[in-house]
Amino acid sequence: MFKKKEKENIFYKSFLELAEYSRNAMAIISEEFLHFDPSKAYDIKNQVHAIEHEADQKKKEIEEILSKEFITPIDREDIFILIDEIDDLTDSIDEITYMIYLRNYQELPENINAFVQKAGETIEALMDVFQNFKYIEDKDKMMPFIDQVLEYEVEMDQLYESHVHNLYVTEQDYAKLRSKEILYTDFENVSDKCRDITKRVLIILYKNL
Repeated sequence: MFKKKEKENIFYKSFLELAEYSRNAMAIISEEFLHFDPSKAYDIKNQVHAIEHEADQKKKEIEEILSKEFITPIDREDIFILIDEIDDLTDSIDEITYMIYLRNYQELPENINAFVQKAGETIEALMDVFQNFKYIEDKDKMMPFIDQVLEYEVEMDQLYESHVHNLYVTEQDYAKLRSKEILYTDFENVSDKCRDITKRVLIILYKNL
């Protein structure tokens, strides 16, 4: 009985493990962007990409287990989609450091750390969702964690709107405007990925009530 319970929970643990890669990748950005050194862009890219590669390997391991599992705690399709969406989140963080290196950013936009912080908060809230995924059949317990992710995503939208608007009001150099806007958009995309994952969890929740 105990062994069966542990076996059923392996996918819930995997959701959390995959999300941890996203958290670790964002932690590197949080540290390196605080005082950005363009000469380190290549190393930063490689550090984050190494985490993304580890996440890909972990995803493949989970998919292999899923392919052999006869009985799953939630629908097999939901597990597959969810691990794919979590992997996409890590990919989106990897894309940020890749493009900073590729575009040869010599400086980052003003107030970029506000975006880094909000993206980090959204990921932390998503971690809380997966830490409590065992309550997927209990709406009262799960909804506060789900709502927190969605709230942070709205706050990111508001941050994005105000900063991009301000760019078009104050920035006279179009090349600089676009480079800043693109980076703001990249971080907004991270929070959007967290929202999409959380909405997937919400669908699973309602399917299992």
